[in-house]
Amino acid sequence: MSSQHHLTPHPLRNQIHLAIKAGADIDFNGCALELFDHQFTNNPIYRKFCVSQEVTPSKISRWQEIPAIPTRAFKIADFPLSEGTMTFLTSGTTTEKKGAHHFPDTETYDLAALTHWSTHLSKLPLFFLSPSPEESPKSSLSHMFGHLHDSLDEKNNTAFLLQNSKFQLSSLFENDRPIILAGTALAFLHLMESHQAIPLPRGSQLLETGGYKGTSRTLDKPDFYQQLTSFFDIPDSDIHNEYGMTELSSQAYASGSTGSHRFPHWCRYRILCPETERELPIGETGYLEIHDLANLHSVAAIRTQDFATGHPDGSFTLIGRDPSALPRGCSRSIDDSLTR
Repeated sequence: MSSQHHLTPHPLRNQIHLAIKAGADIDFNGCALELFDHQFTNNPIYRKFCVSQEVTPSKISRWQEIPAIPTRAFKIADFPLSEGTMTFLTSGTTTEKKGAHHFPDTETYDLAALTHWSTHLSKLPLFFLSPSPEESPKSSLSHMFGHLHDSLDEKNNTAFLLQNSKFQLSSLFENDRPIILAGTALAFLHLMESHQAIPLPRGSQLLETGGYKGTSRTLDKPDFYQQLTSFFDIPDSDIHNEYGMTELSSQAYASGSTGSHRFPHWCRYRILCPETERELPIGETGYLEIHDLANLHSVAAIRTQDFATGHPDGSFTLIGRDPSALPRGCSRSIDDSLTR
């Protein structure tokens, strides 16, 4: 199915860009309701879904009432509000239909990624255990990594260390300054299994993007972080996790093996009971639902099958993916490439 329209909401985009740049003091509820009105009006598939839930813009006054699309819906329907010039695909098996997230451009996506990154992580040289955007143009993770690298004053032509499904580490070994080494959890696991320890310069940091749960590989986070600290000679507090997905335009970050995640100020989340879909009190565990204003050109409200527990300070603890859900994510595609 297709619901493409030649509509680019310039005033609304400008408003959301200002909200991203403004800091935490924004009218999230007002922005979310205005964005819902726009997406409801201009996306027939999403409108049909909302009507089936008996929800229309005139009936609600709180962002918590906006219907959320399950992530699996991106596998069976298109949700662009304008002609897409960039499409990110979820990973999958050769017989599995991949989810698609379409963008007329990546200006909002790039602004959101860089803004939140800049507030969470140091501005150090970047290396990536992933393919480059040129090698993997449909990967949202490779695109984000490429944009973050391009934003640096000093760029490294060999920053992407996974080329043609093989690690190319010479530029990493030649570096003697603190860096940020980023990659999927599976890529880190493959590196640790295939190489001797690589102590990084003091002051370096790691960013892992998770994703090994739901595949043939499993490892508890404390054990995984212990391996990382030993292999790279990095303290636990300087290892960070990025929680994101192809269906979103924003990411949440956590630091250390016991740290909780936090989305940027232009996102909100709810924790829902898997059986009733009702919002759960703080401290209880359920499905994570995310409302991302940066998802301007598709659907802002996304229902995941990831379990999480909310905290009073607005952060959340990610428990893991529902074991009955299909494996997904950039990490699995990288795992497949390294083991084939």
